[in-house]
Parts: sequence; C-alpha cells; structure tokens
Amino acid sequence: MSTVVLQITAGVGPREARWFVAALGRHFEDLCAELGCEVVDVASHGDEDAPGSVQLTVVADEGALTRLQMETGSHQLTRRSDARGKASRKRWFAGVLLRDALPASRLVELRAADLVVTACRAGGPGGQHVNKVATAVRVLHRPSGISVRAASERSQRANLRRAEARLGELLAARVEGSRAEGAREARAAHYQVERGNAVRTYTMEGDGQLRRVGA
Repeated sequence: MSTVVLQITAGVGPREARWFVAALGRHFEDLCAELGCEVVDVASHGDEDAPGSVQLTVVADEGALTRLQMETGSHQLTRRSDARGKASRKRWFAGVLLRDALPASRLVELRAADLVVTACRAGGPGGQHVNKVATAVRVLHRPSGISVRAASERSQRANLRRAEARLGELLAARVEGSRAEGAREARAAHYQVERGNAVRTYTMEGDGQLRRVGA
C-alpha cells in the first residue's frame, strides 16, 4: 500500500474553474471509494465551494494507484457560465497531479481561536458513499483559509485529531520551507494548468454532479 496525494488545482483560473475543482474533488472521492482506496483526509485552499486547489491524501494499492495515475493531466469542463452571457467562454480547465505523500514534519501549534470546527457526513455532497451519521469533521484555519476534512475514523473525536494533525502539517510545510522539493512540485502544478489536450472531459448536471464525456 502507498500513501499518495491527489492534487486538483485551478491554477490562476477564474471562479468557474474553481467551481470545477470543487466538483472534481467530490468526483475523485467517489472514484477512490470505488477503487477500494482510503481517503485519509481532504484539504482545500480557498472558499469551500470554489477552492483554488483540493488535495486528497489517499492510501491505495498498486492496482488503484495505476488507475489514479491515468487521471493525471488536464481535465476540461464544458459548460457556459450563467454569469457571463451566451457568448462567453464555455471551457474551464483544472489540473490533476499525483505525488507521494510528504513525510510528516513538526506540527505548527494551532490556536483554538483560529479554528472553525464543523461536523459533516463522510462522503462528498451527492456522492454514493455518504454516511448517514455525521462522524466526519471539517476544520478551517481562518488565517490561512486552509480547511481539512477527515472522515476515515469511526468517531468525531478521532477525526478531529486527524484533521488537526493534518492541518498542522500543511501549515508547517508552508511556514518552515522544509520538504522543499514537494512544495515546489505542488506550487508548479498549482500555477501551470494546461488549457488543452485534456485527459478527461465533463459536463455538469443541474445538481452540480459531473458527467464524463467519452471513454
């Protein structure tokens, strides 16, 4: 089994591209569940409904890892923006990168006043794998805008500990500049989204769910 990070980013794309990132995050959570992977946590940067990037930390076997590697590259959403009129651009792009999880660093001390903790169900909104009991926990770090959702444990308390630990790691990586190679790779992926040659193309249903076009 390998622990990897699936990073989805809008680069410097507009809000429509960030909506696409949020929808892709939910899509990949469902895909990971179908492949038998464990999604350890989900971290987003920016607004929850329109994040600049989403990172899924995933524990996967060799077969699932090979399948996820097929998803790396540029993903395209074909949809007109209601806010831009009929003549507006209708293709929005997001980049998907798969990399090894970085080793744990020392944790940044979190101040309770900086955190917003909410309970939520384990699956993404509208997904197939939504738990009936809200045992998952989302922790938002207000100063940085980073939020982490943990759902792999059986209790809220355990998921809270996991989410806070992951948040501490993400903040430590940002502050201390260690793990530089992985950080450079993540930053490069964030800003370099190829707008063309998409490996996957989607349309979006009225409920915000993605439907893949073609094979």
